[in-house]
Parts: sequence; structure tokens; C-alpha cells
Amino acid sequence: MIVVQKIIEAFLLPPGLFVTVPLILGLSWLKNSKTKASLLLLFAAFNYVLTTSVGSFLFVKPLEMSFRKTIPSTCDAVIVLGGGVIKNPDGYELRSHTFKRFIEAVELAKNFDAILIVSGGTLPGLSQESEAIVMAKLAKEFGVPEEKVLIDDKSKNTYENAKNIANLIKNRDLKRIILVASAVHMKRAMMSFEKFKITAQPYPVDYLCDHGPLSWVDFIPTRESSHANMLGLHELIGLLWYKLLIRVHLSSAPSSSTSLLSFFSSKA
Repeated sequence: MIVVQKIIEAFLLPPGLFVTVPLILGLSWLKNSKTKASLLLLFAAFNYVLTTSVGSFLFVKPLEMSFRKTIPSTCDAVIVLGGGVIKNPDGYELRSHTFKRFIEAVELAKNFDAILIVSGGTLPGLSQESEAIVMAKLAKEFGVPEEKVLIDDKSKNTYENAKNIANLIKNRDLKRIILVASAVHMKRAMMSFEKFKITAQPYPVDYLCDHGPLSWVDFIPTRESSHANMLGLHELIGLLWYKLLIRVHLSSAPSSSTSLLSFFSSKA
């Protein structure tokens, strides 16, 4: 009975409602207008994929499986990429994706007694403390010595993260690097760092797709699946756009590329 109730609720409340409404309208218009009905049914099918784990298996899981988590024997520096901050009544706090990355990075940095590099600026249109500054303050509260934290508070996207951190790393001759980022974002992050000749050990965290066995829940719309699929699509489009811009612009006009690559928000 509970299963039936959950299924009905899933299709009567958003995001499932965006599957149910065009589906009903499409079926009701089949006799009057097959063209309109077909478009509505196609829209319902698209929304179904986008709001269920069906979409996560298509868009998210392949990205999250691009790299596996491995811990090297030695480490000079741990990089953590920002993913957004939020202003609360008492100050600033890290958004959930950033916090998950941050916690893992701090633990690694403390275990290896390594440098912690926090990266993330303030996006255009926002007047708030930068992600890197918020992370640096929190790192001190978590027991990371201030002299062990390097700050990049200028980057506004993944490309700039890699560019600015590359300068920090090369200036201090840091060799053994661990890169901490959300699993869905790791492929684009690694591509960015490779463009600046930085070899890093990927350390994916913050998984969005349930990698366990399938269940009936995977086939009903949920807010979690919708959120994961939007991030997965964002990364897939970002990867395609990145490859195009790198091929066309990076070798001949790096300043132009930097501007165009602002499409890639680090809020993955």
C-alpha cells in the first residue's frame, strides 16, 4: 500500500506532475491532432527521463565512472574546487556540494600534512564573500594551519580554477597533487588541469547517482533525480563546449578563450 501511495504522489507532485500533465493531454488529443499529441507525449517522455534515475544512468553515471577514487602514497598539495556559498543570517556557509568536497580535502591534507589549495571566486552579479575565502576560514576551524592554506579567490569557472592554481603550484614547486571535485564534475576538471600541464591524482566525491542495484524507486520521478540529471546534462554540454573552444581558440587566442569559457561555472 505504501509503495502505491508513493508512486501516486510521485506523479501528482512536481517534478512528476510535469510528466503526468503532458501525458494526459497528449493521450486526450490523439484523435483530434496527432501532431500535437505526439509532441506532448514526446515532452512527457523527455520529462520522465529527466526526472528519474533512468536519466541518471544515461547522463550522470558514465561521468561519475570516469575516474575511481585512489589514495597515493605521498602528497604535496590537495586541491578543492568550490561549488557555491550561501549567505545565512549569521554569515556565509558552503553549499552542500562544496562542503562535501571540502571535508574530504581537509581530511586528506591533514593526513598527508600537505598544502590545502582552496579555489573559487565570486560569480558575476553576486556580492558575497568568495568561495575560497569561506573555505579558508573554515579550514582553520577544522585544524588546518593558516600557513598550510593557499587561496585562489579569483576563479569564476573551472578553466580559471586550473589556470590560477597552476601558477600557485609552479611557484611553489609542488609535484604530487590530489584534485578533489564532485564525481560528475571530475572529467571536466581533469581536462582543465591537463591543459595547464598539471598532473593530479583525481579524488572524486559527492556522488549523485545511486550505484547500487535497481529498485522501483529508480523508475518514479524524484527531486533528487531531477537535480542530478540537470547537473549531468550541464557537464555533458560543458564538455562538448569546452572541447570546441579549446580546439578553436586556446592555441591562438587564450584571452578570448578565457572569456568564452566563463560558460563553465564551477558550481557543478
